[in-house]
Amino acid sequence: MISEGMYNINMKQIYGFLIALFIATMPGFAQDQPDSNDIITKMKTDLNLQENQVTNITPIIEKYSIAFHDLQRSIDDGTINPSAIDSQKQQLKAAEAQELSQYLRPDQMSQWNYIQGQMEQKKDKDSSDGNADTDEYSNLPRH
Repeated sequence: MISEGMYNINMKQIYGFLIALFIATMPGFAQDQPDSNDIITKMKTDLNLQENQVTNITPIIEKYSIAFHDLQRSIDDGTINPSAIDSQKQQLKAAEAQELSQYLRPDQMSQWNYIQGQMEQKKDKDSSDGNADTDEYSNLPRH
């Protein structure tokens, strides 16, 4: 039979382990958005961008990454009206696409939209499977 003292020590160790595990895995959960450099690298590779295109889209991606992070922060801390979230996301996405289209060819824009759509579908599928995964290349927050 296990003594009460031994049980308490073991439970304390288990709780300590669980807390350590939670803290160690928290950064992965906290990062809803990829870094703007990751997005630019993905675009450069998948869209076969020329250097002048990379130079031109970099400030756009950085600007909208910040805007989407700010929106995500507002969602997380409850300072945005829940009914406005989808509208805000769509407005940011449309403005970003409009700016990107100044520097990307139509076929590149189509390909980028397709890639983002595929990543969103994968994330939605993973979320519905109970395995919520971050959307690796989209800069849109998902909830």
